[in-house]
Amino acid sequence: MHKKLRMPLILILVLGLGVALAPGADAATRSATPAGPDDFLYQGDAYGTYAFVGDTILAGKSAKVGLGCVTAPGVHKENTVGSVNVPPIVSTGAVNTTADSLLESGVQKTVMSANAQQVALLDAAGPTPPLITASQVTAVSTALFDGTGFGLSDAGSGFVNLSVLGVPVPNPAPNTTIQLPGIGRVVLNEQIPQISSRSASLTINMIHVFVTEVGNPLGIPTGSESITSHAKAGLRTGLAGFVSASAYGSRAVVADVVTSGPSALVNLGCLGGNNMNNVLGVSLPPLFEVGEVVTTAVGTVTGNLATVQATSTVQTADVLEGLISADEVKAVANGSSNGTTKTFDSNGSSFTNLVVDGEPLSDVDPNTQIILPGVGTLYLYRVIETSRSIEVRMIELDVTEPGIPGVPVGTNIRIAVAKVGIM
Repeated sequence: MHKKLRMPLILILVLGLGVALAPGADAATRSATPAGPDDFLYQGDAYGTYAFVGDTILAGKSAKVGLGCVTAPGVHKENTVGSVNVPPIVSTGAVNTTADSLLESGVQKTVMSANAQQVALLDAAGPTPPLITASQVTAVSTALFDGTGFGLSDAGSGFVNLSVLGVPVPNPAPNTTIQLPGIGRVVLNEQIPQISSRSASLTINMIHVFVTEVGNPLGIPTGSESITSHAKAGLRTGLAGFVSASAYGSRAVVADVVTSGPSALVNLGCLGGNNMNNVLGVSLPPLFEVGEVVTTAVGTVTGNLATVQATSTVQTADVLEGLISADEVKAVANGSSNGTTKTFDSNGSSFTNLVVDGEPLSDVDPNTQIILPGVGTLYLYRVIETSRSIEVRMIELDVTEPGIPGVPVGTNIRIAVAKVGIM
């Protein structure tokens, strides 16, 4: 147990630090920025090569790149590998991929590309040449919105010196299928479009091999598939919002160096879901010790409603060897949008048997600050809100004074943190 400081606590209830607050335990609820119809979600992925049979990966996705949940134009990502060599399935030279969210002359675009050089597929490594070869294989997928509707484009996709079974195949039309005797079949320039009034996506697999023959001469497992130059672009709007959520139980940073990373960290993607994480306990003396941590992140997104919640529940929290303790600490962050108005709150956040320097505290108001002489500033039920997000940090301690041996100035400790956002 930490020795008491035996000095009066200086308690400050913050009434305004650039965040909107309301009195009482269910504070920090307000309406904010409209989530208008011009919000776009740019999604997609690209890779050079991939091979699998059922759930078994034969060759991983080379030079994979993706946009994830991008909600603004101007994002660019790229990846590259020098070569791929997984005989007899696939070998290539350099593979390059790109991913872009764009706004060009008023047109919203997601553009994904994959380029593979010196491609050789289904190679027995003998006097017989590979069944499929090409000097260059390029997939370019574009999903766009021009103000009047959604559209798709494969402009930029193509082959250089493509040959199948020793026969040149110039400019194959979309979804051209060629049988491979004793092996299966190959689909060239495979295209899978999806388009509606609210979204569009185009998947392009420039070479898609299906191994269907049992006991084929290459010894490749029946049911195997290989894809060369894959690009999928997607663009979406007309939703009530795109959500995000994260939560963790404990974290410590000492002089800008992470000493203990976020425990039981959980995250949520922009279209929602239901995720949970937990750990049985974390101990980092003399900074903190916590029992079981359970975190959750839940969200749903439709055209009329987006809701999201993140929670972090921490049992038996102890900070600085008894200086701050609680039987349970729970952070809850909530958000919702009806497509016009976003609303956030911290309802459900709580302490059970909170004690600070030997003094029991109950009914803690949001954004309460306590000056701990010889230590620093303690934030209880800290709520940080913007027009698009809310973050709840139930216990946060900034050490600004050298009053405790082994705890340097610059230490920051957080217990029970939850954050949600809606774009």
